[in-house]
Amino acid sequence: MLLARIADRCIGLVSLLVLARVLVPADFGLVAMAMSVIVFVDLASTFGFDLALIQKEHPTREHYDTAWTLQVGSGLLCAAIIALLAYPGAWFYDEPRLLPVMLVLAVSRVLESFDNIGTVDFRRQMNFSREFSFSAQKKIVGFVVTISLAVAFETYWALIAGSVAGRLAGLILSYTMQPYRPRFSLAARADLFTFSMWIFVVGLASFASQRSSHFVVGRQLGPAALGLYTVGSEIALLPVTDLMAPINRAVFPGFARMTSDPVLMRQSFVDILGVIWIFALPASFGIAAVAHPLVLAMLGSKWVDAVIVVQILALAGVMHAATSNHYSAWLALGKTRITALMEGLHFVILLPLLLVLSRTFGLAGVASAEFFATIVSVLVECVLISRAFALSPSAYLRGLWRPLIAALTMAICVTLLLSRLDAYAFTAKPLLQLAIALPVGVAVYVSALTILWWLWGRPHGAESLTLQRLSQVLRASGPFWRRRFPQGGSR
Repeated sequence: MLLARIADRCIGLVSLLVLARVLVPADFGLVAMAMSVIVFVDLASTFGFDLALIQKEHPTREHYDTAWTLQVGSGLLCAAIIALLAYPGAWFYDEPRLLPVMLVLAVSRVLESFDNIGTVDFRRQMNFSREFSFSAQKKIVGFVVTISLAVAFETYWALIAGSVAGRLAGLILSYTMQPYRPRFSLAARADLFTFSMWIFVVGLASFASQRSSHFVVGRQLGPAALGLYTVGSEIALLPVTDLMAPINRAVFPGFARMTSDPVLMRQSFVDILGVIWIFALPASFGIAAVAHPLVLAMLGSKWVDAVIVVQILALAGVMHAATSNHYSAWLALGKTRITALMEGLHFVILLPLLLVLSRTFGLAGVASAEFFATIVSVLVECVLISRAFALSPSAYLRGLWRPLIAALTMAICVTLLLSRLDAYAFTAKPLLQLAIALPVGVAVYVSALTILWWLWGRPHGAESLTLQRLSQVLRASGPFWRRRFPQGGSR
């Protein structure tokens, strides 16, 4: 799953590098305005029927057919609502170009609703290689269409066409890669809704907490500012979306199999949390430290105002990443209502901060509001998850302090290094700054983490689990390469 996400992001980053130089921030902002409305409709109709199939121990064909029927019905309803909201959305943002964009995206939502529900078995059976192939092929189709049209016509319609092409490819692939053929049925609707109703509530709360900043920026600061904020937040949250999301996508079906053994599930939760901290903390702190040369190297000087967004939201991403496997745990335990409550708490704290800080400090105020709201909601959730697994604060935080100190040490060293490079007139060479700072940051972090682990007596935890897994991979790769190249590499 991590490989799938890396492939997805490599395609996405190449796409972003090209599009950022062909299009302008206002083009991204226009599409972000449309997506703000569409994501609201999608989340308002998200019942997580695929998650219900994974969580159930023995789903029947009736469950699959009912899930597909409800998926189609909700998709058609969403498309109709999106079409109806096209004109009000254009009026709200005072952007007439939004009307045709939303109508086209409504059609693409219809296509997606007919996806084969049988593809959920890729995750349910933990056949993640098939899941990788399925998601990667969809992304490649959208990438080719988007880049081709953007280079040829230099228009925001390239982003829309790429989205439609990706969804159409997903529809076709879902039936060619999975032999299951769904039928219309509602026989198991009561059974599915028991679990899925809270997924629906989570979707609404998640939209309110995650998209409110986009509405505020678009309304008060305009499409250019929204484009800067959207792209800046995407860069800042790369560790959450690119490292943690694929891990937790694989963790959920694993947790679902452990619910009958709470001791095993608790230990697995702690182990996975520690491994997440080892990789997420340095990634988030690192992005914050190199935000300026990173934005200039990736996007160019016209995006320099996004640097402050990246710096602040990367620090908020530390908190998101450090608790990213909580959702999988709540989902496996059937306690999705807690996630809904946490998203609601985040929104209640965030909205007044957004309205006040955005008027005074602009994009920096919006990012700061997100940072403070995240801190409060994450602390509350940590207390709840500790109680759910009967974990003491020391047991929960045992694997955090070493990666945290090592990551902070790395961030300080990289920041000082970049300041020295600026003094030697490297400011105009962001790629060279990154080429120097990134390997230094990795070396400092790995060294600091290793020293702390050894000084603490090499305890069992994320460090030992990571080393154990790495040694297993290396041992397994030896026979593979000998079999693959029996003549000493002559092939």
